[in-house]
Order: sequence, then structure tokens, then C-alpha cells
Amino acid sequence: MSIDKSDFNGIYEELIELLGLEVTIKIHEYFKGQQVNFPMRLHSKVYVMKELQGKSVSDSKELSKKLGYTENWIRKLLKKIEGSNNNE
Repeated sequence: MSIDKSDFNGIYEELIELLGLEVTIKIHEYFKGQQVNFPMRLHSKVYVMKELQGKSVSDSKELSKKLGYTENWIRKLLKKIEGSNNNE
């Protein structure tokens, strides 16, 4: 008897479509019974700060697209980095 993705409950059907059966089974085994929420932002603030080192405010639009944060927030971080570099 073959297994079809429609044989699985809700999110598991979607995960099979996206990631395949093997990965979905691993996810189920690891997280079953838990509610998992994924943050909107993929990267940590520490990573973003490292990425912004040596960059200028004029790069903020490109950096905001790359990192998935607003241009305004990127500008604020760049100014904060600039300020801390000037204090050294």
C-alpha cells in the first residue's frame, strides 16, 4: 500500500509537499506534541550587527532587503555602530 501526502494531517501534508516525506517524519518525531512558532526574522540581532560592520547608511536600502529588516531599523543600527566606533 502506497502512502499519499493526503494521508497526513494538516501541516504534515504541507511539509511533505515542501520538504519531502523523510524530513517531515523527522520533524514529527522531534517536535510532536509541541507548538512551534517561527520568528518573522531569520537572523539574530548579533548576526545583523556583524553584517553591518564597515557598511554605511547609504547602503541601508540594499541591506534591509538582504537582511529582512526595515530600512529605518538598519539605519538606526548603522548609526549606533558608527557612534560606538567613534567612542573607541
